[in-house]
Amino acid sequence: MDSKDLKAFLAVYDYKSITKAAKSLYMTSQGLSQLIKKLEQELEIKLFYRTTRGVDPTPYGDVFYEKAEGMLKDLASIKNLVKEKGAERKKVLSVASTYGVLAYLTVDFLVDFRNIYPDIDLDFQEMTDDIVEESIWSEKMDVGFLAGPIDVLKFDADPFTSHKHCLVIHEDHPLAAKDYIDYVDLENEPIALIGRAFRPYYNNMNRFLKRGVKPNILTETSEIGLTHQVAHANKGVGLSVDFCAYSNPYSNTVIRPFLDFEECTWDTYLILKRGKLVSKEAEIFQRFALNWLERNRSRLFKWRINQKLDRKLI
Repeated sequence: MDSKDLKAFLAVYDYKSITKAAKSLYMTSQGLSQLIKKLEQELEIKLFYRTTRGVDPTPYGDVFYEKAEGMLKDLASIKNLVKEKGAERKKVLSVASTYGVLAYLTVDFLVDFRNIYPDIDLDFQEMTDDIVEESIWSEKMDVGFLAGPIDVLKFDADPFTSHKHCLVIHEDHPLAAKDYIDYVDLENEPIALIGRAFRPYYNNMNRFLKRGVKPNILTETSEIGLTHQVAHANKGVGLSVDFCAYSNPYSNTVIRPFLDFEECTWDTYLILKRGKLVSKEAEIFQRFALNWLERNRSRLFKWRINQKLDRKLI
């Protein structure tokens, strides 16, 4: 006997008709009749008399009606209590992440974590690298994804993802004819790039300096898609990262690697504050994230730069 059986019985009792009760329950009359018969067999009593007008409750049916209403209320109360107490015992793990990590992992990462660990709610927040670092160091957040380099005196870090910096260029731009771009090729070229709140900004600035190039920065942005729009409008060159550039490319732009692409990378790390007592939930997330990435890496984005380049996409 379950709540469905009780609701079916109450409907038949109230309507005094199998047909009308079945319609209200979106059931067939035959299915409802079988359900009432099963309930009578389970209770070993007759609940209804069948008449030409429909059904009438037996004395046992009258008594069971009084009890059934109370049983349904008790079941609802227990269900709400279990949900309330269960929610109180659920743990919330806060994850601070530099922009782009979740876009690369896809929503499957979050769905798989919830399916395996339904008792841990993830508070996943994307923010700039400096805020990620401050949030983990001040213990406002539990776990972080941060772009390198990492201050190993402050954080324990596991290498997580690695991507190539690249350029998004309008197809009519002279640089589009080149297979690889050197930083010296960008002398005097208007450039749109991720701003100084993100580590990739400094990675690229250092590479400009090493090549003796003073970058002509058109705009700094926190939205990498804006760098692609600049290239799309042929107002400058967009300095991007491979998986973002390829996520939704414009038809009139090309994507080109840097000449030193093997070293020209955007690396992220899973970080915890060094010396902090790590919670069970943080340990679970750390282990899950590293294992999940290893299992799923082959189906995630991978730019094979060593393949023959054409004028558009590889």
